[in-house]
Amino acid sequence: MNVAGKRSDSSNTADKDFRKQTDNDIFALDIGTRTVIGVLGHTDDDVFFVDDTVTVPHKSRAMTDGQIEDIAEVARVVGRVRSELEERNKIKLENVSVAAAGRALRTARVQHEADIEDKGHISSDVVRSIEMEAVAEAQSSLNDGAEGSELTFYCVGHTVVKYLLDDYPIKSLTGHKGKKASAEIIAAFLPSAVVESLYSVTDMNGLSVRSLTLEPIAAMNVIIPPDVRLINIALVDIGAGTSDIAVSRDGSIVAYAMATVAGDEITEDIIRKYLVDFSTAEEMKLTRNSDTIKFTNILGIEQEISETEFYESIFPAVDMLADTISEAILNANGDAPAAVFLVGGGSKLPDLSKYVAKKLGMPENRVAVGSNKFMRNVNTDNISVGGPEYVTPIGIGVTTTLSEGYDFSMVTLNGEKIRVFDTNKITVIDILRIAGYRPNRILGHSGRSLTYMLNGERKIMSGTLAEPAEITLNGVAVALDAPVRQGDKLTFKEAVDGINAECRISDIAGDVSEHKVTVDGTEFRFGTIAYVNGKHVTGDYKIQNYDDISVSTIDTLTDLIMSLPFDTTGMIFMKDGKRLRPDYYLVNGDEIISADRPLPENTHNIARQIAEKASASEKEQPVSEPVKTAETAAPPVNGETPSQEDAPGAQITVTLNGRMITLPEQKTPHEFLELTALANLDTKNPPAGKRMILTLNGKEAGFMDRLNAGDEIIIKWED
Repeated sequence: MNVAGKRSDSSNTADKDFRKQTDNDIFALDIGTRTVIGVLGHTDDDVFFVDDTVTVPHKSRAMTDGQIEDIAEVARVVGRVRSELEERNKIKLENVSVAAAGRALRTARVQHEADIEDKGHISSDVVRSIEMEAVAEAQSSLNDGAEGSELTFYCVGHTVVKYLLDDYPIKSLTGHKGKKASAEIIAAFLPSAVVESLYSVTDMNGLSVRSLTLEPIAAMNVIIPPDVRLINIALVDIGAGTSDIAVSRDGSIVAYAMATVAGDEITEDIIRKYLVDFSTAEEMKLTRNSDTIKFTNILGIEQEISETEFYESIFPAVDMLADTISEAILNANGDAPAAVFLVGGGSKLPDLSKYVAKKLGMPENRVAVGSNKFMRNVNTDNISVGGPEYVTPIGIGVTTTLSEGYDFSMVTLNGEKIRVFDTNKITVIDILRIAGYRPNRILGHSGRSLTYMLNGERKIMSGTLAEPAEITLNGVAVALDAPVRQGDKLTFKEAVDGINAECRISDIAGDVSEHKVTVDGTEFRFGTIAYVNGKHVTGDYKIQNYDDISVSTIDTLTDLIMSLPFDTTGMIFMKDGKRLRPDYYLVNGDEIISADRPLPENTHNIARQIAEKASASEKEQPVSEPVKTAETAAPPVNGETPSQEDAPGAQITVTLNGRMITLPEQKTPHEFLELTALANLDTKNPPAGKRMILTLNGKEAGFMDRLNAGDEIIIKWED
């Protein structure tokens, strides 16, 4: 264990002798890829005094590129750092400030405006509220943009780019009056997994997180305070796994960036070139001002190489690191800045600052390696922490004193703990989103409706309504926009989607029981018949959206005649040697035969025309209804009549649509069908949606009903 600072002479001090940690006892942890550095300090008259530091290296590669991989191992190292600081300083540490590396860093620039006309003098709380509203908007935009992935982003730092008071730029809003104020901020975010891993480590050590920030923000706060940020400066925190960048200009931090290339790339290059273990490679990398470098490789062979030869051998790796850092600075800043500070353990690499200056086209004296001599408002007189690796951990402590870190609250949802960003306006729906519930589980969907056409008429069947989610906050039912506070307990029962509308043909047409008859040996269907999109279906068919359905009923001989796909002009229909009347009700298995019968030359076959029309387009086929014939003096049984020939028809006079018509004498009785040709109807172009009216003496008629003198007939399209 590498320890900087005071040595303990009371490592066995009992817990009861430890004093409690106060608000002015600031415990900062820099959990790095290779080491964990702990800093204990306090403030006095706006100066941060470093009281003690402890550095403990990881024994295994528990972290990669600044991200915790082995939480238990990292927690063990943190525990050692904490215990050492506690024992040395006789203090029980219970809260800690931490920082996250910038792997998977996202940034958002947002401006939020607030109405302050009724607030009088603007307080610091109002300013903070405006900033937090901007951060909340930035966070919402990132989380919304992550739909389709399961990522949730946490803010780990923000800086104000500018304030506006009534649209005029102003350095500080505090104490002023006005009508509206706004803050433009740049906020840095990391995926929840990165933040949660840090919290898991602190939880395992019984530590509460007092403040969370981003590593380059922490370093910036101690090296480049606000009064220096008028200068365009890039600060690069080069750790073992990541190089994190912050850029200042015009009085504020204007950009953040990150590169997953850092000191480990150099160490790994040395390992490959010289066949040494990791710790040996680290020692070789940082050797300076020595004529020769001695080492023992993994084969146990002792070797020696000149410093000049060694650094020439690793130059390609150092050059690549310098190139990556320079490119990231240029991308974040747009061009070379006025100055660059390199901090972090990786910045100690010999000549790295010189290579970065060359890549940026800057004088070498404009790129500096940060150390305690560059730290502002920091006192390190009582402890030796001069190296650049201490800039970030001390900066974490300084950031805590500036109240620029972030804290998270713990909320319980269905018995599971969820961490939420305290400074955001958190509501129930925010908690549900953080927990991964999708909108349809929160709000539910009503069942889908079903739309279809039935015999030319549009039908809509609605699905059932969704059952809303059940939400309680601390045992009380609440709405989705209810605010949530630290320690609240939520219960949530998911919404239940409504049932989609569902319908089968039998639901709209009744019993679709088809039967069959034969006409002259050809089989035909009768009963209730359904077609969907021109195809015959059974009653079990499940109706789909936008289906075009036609349902017709064929019960009588007249219905059958109208559906037959051939010319029935002049035909009579027989069963078992007996002539069938038009109102004969068909029986399953009937065997019907037809016989031709001459009609007057001027008679047209309206039945054939209707049948042709129905055959041409199933979608326009009307629903056939049973035809009821005019009453006769002696009603036959089931519509059957004797088969013997009737006497020839005498000349008769009837009334057709209000005018007198005389029918000439003929050999067969006069029938209703003869008048269809005299009704002056356009049967080739029937009016849309209209049915034909056929009545005999005020009652519905069939085409083969007999006519008698004085009958009143109507043949027309309905009004």
